[in-house]
Amino acid sequence: MIKFFRKIRQNLLMENKTGKYFKYAIGEIVLVVIGILIALSINNWNENQKMTLLENQYLIRLKEEAKWNIQQIEENKQENLQISKELNVVIKNLENKSLDSLKSSIYRPNYIHPWLLKTDTYDELVSTGTLNNITDLELRDLLNQAKSYSNFSEKQLEYWRNIAVSHETSFIPFRNSILIKESDSTYYKTFLDLKKMENDSNIIELLKYWSQGKMVFYEGINGLKKIYIDILNRIDCIEQSDCK
Repeated sequence: MIKFFRKIRQNLLMENKTGKYFKYAIGEIVLVVIGILIALSINNWNENQKMTLLENQYLIRLKEEAKWNIQQIEENKQENLQISKELNVVIKNLENKSLDSLKSSIYRPNYIHPWLLKTDTYDELVSTGTLNNITDLELRDLLNQAKSYSNFSEKQLEYWRNIAVSHETSFIPFRNSILIKESDSTYYKTFLDLKKMENDSNIIELLKYWSQGKMVFYEGINGLKKIYIDILNRIDCIEQSDCK
């Protein structure tokens, strides 16, 4: 093709058609520029398609992690709420000296349930410097909020774990174990001996402390759950091209 255009230009020069030669040369340059622009446009389109595909893959992973985290947080919330309620019943019975049972199934009121949240996709985006692959600014902001909230919660949990360890020795004297024999297994079940705790005002105060602590956990992690619900809703609207 290049040889063909070159031959035409040479013939024009040989025939002293200089005006036509320059017009033709300019036209040829224009065609080359147009060809380059088309090639660049196609290349940019291909790159945009790759980025869109990559973003969609990240959105799928972020969505699955958000669903998992919402479930984990809800289970954690309900566990803390249930323990708080049970502790309140135990406290009331101890104070009224009306023990319906001499045992409590809660043998570690100071137990801190560990976090089991998934943030692998967000961590990967940050560590590889590709968070901007998530083009929706609101979603990026929500992801950053979730990570900040999670980091803050981890620090708070570490604070409570230290308190839990310091209180452990106070509960040990009131724990007992019994041997349970079933048809296919034998095991020890540990419980709090409420009869021993009945006249101990200090241990009752500790039970109150942890009942309130469980409600602090319940209320605190509810904020994180809301952020993950917002993340899930935002991804849904992005996938449906219906974000406002």
